[in-house]
Amino acid sequence: MQSVISLQNVGMQFGTTSVHKDITFTINQGEVVTLLGPSGTGKTVILKLIIGLLFPTSGKIFVFNKPLHGMNERELIQLRSHIGMLFQGAALFDSLTIFENVAYSLRERGRYGETQITDIVRETLSIVGLPGIEGKLPPALSGGQKKRVGLARALASSPKVMLFDEPTTGLDPSATRMIGDLIIKLRDQFNITSIVVTHDIETAKRISDRWILINEGSVLAEGAVSELASSNNQVIEFISGEWFD
Repeated sequence: MQSVISLQNVGMQFGTTSVHKDITFTINQGEVVTLLGPSGTGKTVILKLIIGLLFPTSGKIFVFNKPLHGMNERELIQLRSHIGMLFQGAALFDSLTIFENVAYSLRERGRYGETQITDIVRETLSIVGLPGIEGKLPPALSGGQKKRVGLARALASSPKVMLFDEPTTGLDPSATRMIGDLIIKLRDQFNITSIVVTHDIETAKRISDRWILINEGSVLAEGAVSELASSNNQVIEFISGEWFD
């Protein structure tokens, strides 16, 4: 399998606070990998490191086999054009229509005419199951619909990799399942690699090919979900809520 993301002995420090000491893992094309671990272990920080919003204090990160260290801003912008990110709160502009929200990044890049943009917006909204809502404003949508619009906006740039930061937080069971179904759809139909940060263990079981368990700045366990959930004591304790008993 082709590696698309590789972290090698990554450490991350903010002032005197050490978040990561030695994070090492590789993610392959077309996988759905979930990062697990207690709150405060820097899982979202890892997403920001992968997309080049933060830079490690030690170690190396390779994305699409290119080293992030030493990249200039132009190279980082080019890299980010292949990576989509769904933020925890969807991060939509409430004063813009759904069409304008999804089209925003396309217009910023200046690569497409308005006819192409219209086609892309309609296609991506259809992919996430929300055709025909282009004229609505975000306040008129449910939390689950907002997340799906946020996903449509990320998909508009045809990413090779998607980063999900707590994609099901605050959603009802139906919306939670729908977001999980979409992550699976991106893998199975579009071969998109997804990295998911979540505390939703049931969704993590259903959507993931692999889990990576992080705590105290290091990777404690890594492997196929079925294997870790049944035979790794640290993972079993974490997902059963007995970690700190």
